[in-house]
Amino acid sequence: MERQALKIYDTSLRDGLRKSDISMTLEQKLRFAHQLEQLNIDAIEVGYGGPSQIETMQKLAEAITGPVVYGLSRVNLKDVARVVEGVGRAKTPGVNIFSPTSDDFLKKAKKTWQHALDDTVAAVAYARQYVDHVTFSAQDASRSDPTLLSNILSAAIDAGATAVSIADSVSYAVPSEFGSLCRLLRSQVAHSDTVVWSVHCHNELGLAVANSLAAIENGIRQVECTIDGIGEGAGNTALQPVVNALRSRKDAFPSVTTTVAVEHFPTASQLVREVRKSA
Repeated sequence: MERQALKIYDTSLRDGLRKSDISMTLEQKLRFAHQLEQLNIDAIEVGYGGPSQIETMQKLAEAITGPVVYGLSRVNLKDVARVVEGVGRAKTPGVNIFSPTSDDFLKKAKKTWQHALDDTVAAVAYARQYVDHVTFSAQDASRSDPTLLSNILSAAIDAGATAVSIADSVSYAVPSEFGSLCRLLRSQVAHSDTVVWSVHCHNELGLAVANSLAAIENGIRQVECTIDGIGEGAGNTALQPVVNALRSRKDAFPSVTTTVAVEHFPTASQLVREVRKSA
């Protein structure tokens, strides 16, 4: 059986810093991004589509030479345009567009399901005019209706998305449920074999790594994570244990491998500790 390399999408510089006890100067962010490149990370998310972040995103985008450089955008064209401006100078730029998909999140956003679908199609199509890498992220996917979720993911792919992300935004899922959802969506979504399938898990239940591994068992081939699991509250999926599980339990994950340079883990963790101490 041919083993597929798991892609790693690191969001330490975006979600890892959001409402956490960590803040970084531009110099520290540049140093951290360089360390992520040393780890052989596939994609680095460097910021959010707010107007105050554009300059920092541009400097990071210019400094990163290997991985895809992503910015996160809400599902509106102004945000997408700002992200394109922020990461456009990267060697390989990308836009990650998220939309609420659960009833709860749609209600909070004062949107109907059809509005969410229409806005998603417009935003993804707009982004693909400027970048080759566009991810669509289904916010609160683990609490969403699977049929409606399949429809919006299919629409995003038809509009030009090159990756789709299943988010456990409020840390609701347990591994058996999350793995089954990933398998179901991959079987139901039109043209599912043409995109990268990704997951973004949070850790309030202490299950972010377990849910991500369950997703991998069910065909997901990209995990969105942070160094040491940094992030708001209990944090995000931690990169190190995901990679170590694939390396140490090849019997459990016979079709998946990793190209992460694990010898650089200690240095990356040390950078996080240094920033925390200086805060």
